[in-house]
Amino acid sequence: MEKDILKKLEKRLADGEITEETYKEIKARFENQEKMSHEEFEEEEEEELESEQIPIDVEGKRKRVSLSGASKSSNINCVYFSSSGSSKIEGYLQAEEAKISGATKVEGDAHFGEVNASGSLKVEGKTKANKMYLYGASKFEGTVKARYIESKGASKFESDLNVDDFSSSGALKIEKDVTSKTFTARGAFKIEGTLKAHEIMLTPGGDSSVTNIIGGDILVESGGGGGLFSMFKRGALNTESIKGDKVYLENTRAKIVEGDEVKIGPGCKIDLVRARSVKVHESASVDRKEKL
Repeated sequence: MEKDILKKLEKRLADGEITEETYKEIKARFENQEKMSHEEFEEEEEEELESEQIPIDVEGKRKRVSLSGASKSSNINCVYFSSSGSSKIEGYLQAEEAKISGATKVEGDAHFGEVNASGSLKVEGKTKANKMYLYGASKFEGTVKARYIESKGASKFESDLNVDDFSSSGALKIEKDVTSKTFTARGAFKIEGTLKAHEIMLTPGGDSSVTNIIGGDILVESGGGGGLFSMFKRGALNTESIKGDKVYLENTRAKIVEGDEVKIGPGCKIDLVRARSVKVHESASVDRKEKL
């Protein structure tokens, strides 16, 4: 049976259904697993859940849970989760790999190894994940903690966001604070709290805003480099304050900009700049300068 399982995993890897990292993790678990009998595993591996009320054994971890159509479930704990219909989970959702192409609502906490959401995903509780690929409409009401997030759809975070590496190229709204190592956003975004990251790269589309920015290297540029982002070339960033080590700004409106090395590029309107070294473009406006 173990050889059959490994063949299936290898086929899913070759077809691009799972990542190499997920493949290795599942393979290691299957190789160490000796408790489950042939009949028990076969029953869970092939299980498809499509009923209105789906019983889930919360004491153990299922291998696969697939929801389609109008479905309602409670407390899902599985290796692989997929949803292609309108699904509501009354409780938590834990999955090592999840694919969501329909509309899925989780009323409790969500914990993913990797999630790919091309449909509508809503989590009312807290969210933890290694990797999140958000290509549809996503909403997270509780805090989110992740290693990597890629957002290309419309994503909304209503609580604090803590992520190592974040990349957005769609519509983004964050209502609280963001803590990150690398934060990149292109397109329309609004961050109502403080954005704090080692490296920050922003290319606003239209009038985008961040209340406060704190970082190491901070880059705000107005051009998207053509293609899809050519419509964003006149984008502007509105912010209360920017504080970093190296700061370069274009089309930015701010009350205070502070840093070791600050370059105020074209289209900027800054009330006060505090810096050890500062350069101001001829088209920019700076009301006051102070030496650090």
